[in-house]
Amino acid sequence: MENDIPMLQEIRKTTQMGCYGIQTVMDETLNRPFRNALRSQMNEYEEIFNEADRLLKERGAEPKNINFLARYGSAMSSKMRVRASNEPTAKIAELMLQGNTRGMIKSMHNIRTMGVLDPKVSCLSNRLLQTEQNNIDQMKQYL
Repeated sequence: MENDIPMLQEIRKTTQMGCYGIQTVMDETLNRPFRNALRSQMNEYEEIFNEADRLLKERGAEPKNINFLARYGSAMSSKMRVRASNEPTAKIAELMLQGNTRGMIKSMHNIRTMGVLDPKVSCLSNRLLQTEQNNIDQMKQYL
């Protein structure tokens, strides 16, 4: 199906950015349950990322990575905002909520505009959407 590859690239980029975002701020908090929640979210992103990668390669497509400057700029901005906060855990939770919300919006838009997809791709895109929602629900308690 013609939109499978673009959808998989978007899934891959979203999960890659999620992993980078979590890695960037993970060491900025000492709250063990919160760190465990972030680790769990990162593991889920990695699973979805790896599946998108596998499906892209299965279709003969070259996976595309996030632009280095976008990644670096996001990381520096996040670190500065967390370090400037009196409550690093709450600030990280806020940043995670913002990132997950952006991810959900992007996922919903892609699902709506890309139309009919291979069932495996559709399932993976819905899994990402559900993951973003679960992450939002999980982060609320840390605000």
